[in-house]
Amino acid sequence: MNLKKYLKIDYLIFSFFSIWIIFNYIFVPNYLEKFVNSWVFNEWLINYEGGFVRRGFSGEILLNLSKIGLNHKYLILLIGSISLIHIVLNVLQLMHTKNIFYRSFILFNPFGLFYIIQNIEFFFGRRDLFYLNFLIYLGKKERLNFNYFILLSTLLILNYGIYIFLFFTIYEVIKNKNNFNRKKFIYFFSFFLAPLNLLLLSLFSNVTNFEKLCDSINYVNRNIQLKENNCWGAPNWLNPEYEPITKAFGEISNGLNFYNYFWNWVLLFILLIFSLYLVVEKNKKMFIGFFTRLLPYTFFFFFAQDWGRWVSLIFFIFFINNSYQKDSISFVKNDNIFYGIMALSSIFINLPTHLFQNIKIFDIRSLDEILFTFF
Repeated sequence: MNLKKYLKIDYLIFSFFSIWIIFNYIFVPNYLEKFVNSWVFNEWLINYEGGFVRRGFSGEILLNLSKIGLNHKYLILLIGSISLIHIVLNVLQLMHTKNIFYRSFILFNPFGLFYIIQNIEFFFGRRDLFYLNFLIYLGKKERLNFNYFILLSTLLILNYGIYIFLFFTIYEVIKNKNNFNRKKFIYFFSFFLAPLNLLLLSLFSNVTNFEKLCDSINYVNRNIQLKENNCWGAPNWLNPEYEPITKAFGEISNGLNFYNYFWNWVLLFILLIFSLYLVVEKNKKMFIGFFTRLLPYTFFFFFAQDWGRWVSLIFFIFFINNSYQKDSISFVKNDNIFYGIMALSSIFINLPTHLFQNIKIFDIRSLDEILFTFF
């Protein structure tokens, strides 16, 4: 690898602030205590002890590994680190031939790569990020290994069941690969992947025996000091008595005017759409195609209140898909001003990670606040 091509001023600025944030995140007092008490940590431990249920595959593996003495928190930390590093390095690699305006836009706009870094405590270890890893992996391949593709797709669904909402996007990435068989893909999706995903979202969306699930999670965490026990966090969404859909709708309704006004969110989404148009380098046909294929994914804005996650994933799905398009065209030089403005707009445009985060969408913040949004 020729490292000189990555010695760019925008990359160096991004790297400096990213290393500074990550250093403070990892080496702040009680880092591991914060990590194991996060919402996402117990989500990794959901397993099948209380019955077959969505998101339970990783937890089943970790439960069995814990029986032989493996410390699961370090394994989760390792997997989360590899996932995030893989995304960051590939984003930098994919745009290294672009000019500084486009690169700075992808790095520093309010929905860009720096947003993930400055909110690393929120994003770290999220299993929906695996879908970005998956799209990057597929984009790099000239030839599709269909058996390996089906295996990875199945693991993705068992770990985080949003596959069906990204079906059209995934199809777009692989349809021109060597060895791609459209009929075979449609057959496996229709009779295996889609039914599995739908069953996990419906019949197996709640666990049969929530108490038994909690006992197994507590067993895995038996050697860890936790502030909250009894399946705190994500596992509660699997409790049949929790009524997550009703609760989610109520949260979203209240959250839209909780800390920011509804029209501030509307304006933010208009800016997001404009940014997505810039991501595809003002290619209208590509923009409409990507946007249409991602429409099923917008369902999550009505189901969960951590909107920053959905926005970030949509932005990078656009970027990854555009980067691997062979007919992608470069933007005209006199349009660089839009990329520059959006890159600088993160000074006063802020995307909350969730509806109840106490951050104003339109507000000029100090450098300290920008660097440590989530802490």
